[in-house]
Amino acid sequence: MRATVRSFLSVTAFLASSVLAVTVAPVSNDRGPTIHIIENALPTAPQTHEVVSIPNKNTLLISQFSNSVLVKAQVDDVGQITALTAFQISTPTSELHGLALSKHYPGKVWLTLQADNLLVLIDPMVHSLKSAPKVIKVIKVPKGKGPHYVGEYGDDLWVSLKDSSAVLRINHVNTTDYDHYQGVSHPIFVAQHPINKNFYSGEDDSNKIIKIEPTTKKATQIDIPASMGGTTPVGMISGPKGVWFALLGSPTEGTGTVGFIGENDEIVPFKLTSPLGQNAALLHLVFDLNADRNKSLWLLSSSIVNSKALDMIIKVTFNDDWTRIVGEEVSVLPTQQNQAHRIIQTAPDQLYATELAKSKLVSFRTAK
Repeated sequence: MRATVRSFLSVTAFLASSVLAVTVAPVSNDRGPTIHIIENALPTAPQTHEVVSIPNKNTLLISQFSNSVLVKAQVDDVGQITALTAFQISTPTSELHGLALSKHYPGKVWLTLQADNLLVLIDPMVHSLKSAPKVIKVIKVPKGKGPHYVGEYGDDLWVSLKDSSAVLRINHVNTTDYDHYQGVSHPIFVAQHPINKNFYSGEDDSNKIIKIEPTTKKATQIDIPASMGGTTPVGMISGPKGVWFALLGSPTEGTGTVGFIGENDEIVPFKLTSPLGQNAALLHLVFDLNADRNKSLWLLSSSIVNSKALDMIIKVTFNDDWTRIVGEEVSVLPTQQNQAHRIIQTAPDQLYATELAKSKLVSFRTAK
């Protein structure tokens, strides 16, 4: 009897071991990029806004709106600030905001002083970190008030006048040559369409986009369609097929939506679908330096109007004809509720973003 039992147990054990056999085989070791994030401390200020990179100088300029301070920072090869200086621009209440590199005046930078109603061209004096920026030209806004964004297009500056809800075109060589286009609350960015050459500005508080035809001097309003599922058009930039923008959303809900304005003013939306991206509160965007090849767009999600929104950097990859999203890579910033504000790319593997509420500059570096 005992022999029979032992035999039965042996057979059972053998069958069990056969059923539970485990195999081991090699699989693909492909992996995504490794992300290196450095949060560089800046001089303390309630609001840190714009950032631009001086070409070939390892120097960044950062505007601090709340006290009208310009920070000049030197960065190393991994995006860490190695030294910085800060300069009062006009008075502490002048509201330094917009920064834009000039092509007409190589090496110079345009500033906006929102409260002073001024456009200012400076030489940032990047040869010496300690040297104060030199004022080259000052332009008084001739009509309207509150210059927020400035962009240079040949002899013209295009400026959003946030406080008076208008858009200004002014010739920076002959400042008596200007056009004023009244909009609705509030124009933020201005961008030129790469195909039809018209200018567009997102009016964030009105959920509209103003279209300006410079040849006819006609301005019309474009409504954000309800089918986009969101509000607050922001971050307007020129890109493939049109002018691209994001929808920030409301104080309670993000949209996870970007889109572009086509040649005939049709709005083409794209909805993020990743778990963290689908409700992201998207504030700003920049096309990858190699977008023609890799079809990639970088998005900045922000807690600026929604304290529950995540501050994130999101890389979105499209198919070859920019009609469909094929990939999303989401990186949550270490410090949350920082009200992430602006994002720029300075090299294929290097981006920077400002943290409005935390007085920090994020270095975001990718590496395989």
